[in-house]
Amino acid sequence: MSIWKVNTDSLNLRSSPEKTNDNIIRALPLAQEVKVLTGTPADRWWRVETVVEGASLTGFVSSAFLRQPLSAAKEALISAAVTEWLRFKLGSGLETKDPYYKYIGEYWRALDLPHDGRDTEIYWSAAFISFVARKAGYENFKFSIAHHSYIRDSIEKRISGDTNSSFWGFRLNEHKPQLGDLVCLWRGTPVIFDDLPSEFSSHCDIIVDVRDTEVRALGGNVGDSVSMNTFQLDLDGFLKPTGRVFAILRNNE
Repeated sequence: MSIWKVNTDSLNLRSSPEKTNDNIIRALPLAQEVKVLTGTPADRWWRVETVVEGASLTGFVSSAFLRQPLSAAKEALISAAVTEWLRFKLGSGLETKDPYYKYIGEYWRALDLPHDGRDTEIYWSAAFISFVARKAGYENFKFSIAHHSYIRDSIEKRISGDTNSSFWGFRLNEHKPQLGDLVCLWRGTPVIFDDLPSEFSSHCDIIVDVRDTEVRALGGNVGDSVSMNTFQLDLDGFLKPTGRVFAILRNNE
């Protein structure tokens, strides 16, 4: 038996190895862990076991939508981000509504700040990243209310060769994006990687899905929710320098 991860937003667990409308047990979310009971690489359907909300379930899934797991730390980060995405109803739960503003309050409290989540004039995207990184056990991450703080730290740690750092900052053409990496964008005033000011307005998303031509990443305060963003790749597999994207943080965990 081997462990795999769901690699699509929603994968149907079925009671029989066929695609029909009446054999769906439930949908499994992105990054859900499954234990393969029977199935070979050549088989379309694998029999799996998984645990959802404390209940053990067994059924069949399409093997095309599974991936092998990464390191425990990377999987923890991805799972923590996906959990928040699910709590925000895949981006439809808005920050001004109950209970969603309360979740944002949790992000602030994790940074020892008194905001309750109803302070909608305060950007909470960095608090989201810090909350998810802390939940995933990233002790060497620079938790902050501002993205520029941990972006600069990741770049400086790479330059100094600090192998204990959770992330290293790279130019877009220096590292091909992988699951668990962070995509960094400037916000407001444009910045460039090689001439970053001490403070600057920015944003980062956590990559949770890598495809042939694009990656998808989760971020907070995106559309007033926890939402998915899509970033295009060039023919060599690097992030395209389009829009406001200016850096990528490689996950070292």
